[in-house]
Amino acid sequence: QVGTLSSWSELATGAYHTVARRTDGTLWTFGWNSYGQLGLVSTTDRISPVQVGTLSSWSELAAGYCHTMARRNDGTLWAFGRNSYGQLGLGDSTSRSSPVQVGSLSSWVKITGGGNFTITFRS
Repeated sequence: QVGTLSSWSELATGAYHTVARRTDGTLWTFGWNSYGQLGLVSTTDRISPVQVGTLSSWSELAAGYCHTMARRNDGTLWAFGRNSYGQLGLGDSTSRSSPVQVGSLSSWVKITGGGNFTITFRS
């Protein structure tokens, strides 16, 4: 068992990091963090799950090689981590170490992450 928490509802893995959502809608990450892919406003690696912020409105997760994508209950899309190839969808190549909203749309319905890319679907 990883940590002592229970009630996990979703899990996604990147190359060296893990992102998880609990049934209460909170977002948790752990692992390698050189590009900020854990979303913890740092690049410090974590060996056990740490909550990302205080929000409890996360509804879906995806992870790529060194980036993380998450959708909130309101349909907005958020990204963090490595962005060398624009995989965060923010219109630049600057990596982020905390969740940043991708655009202003609130109609995202599905996300998936790949090596250095992300695929998203809107309704």
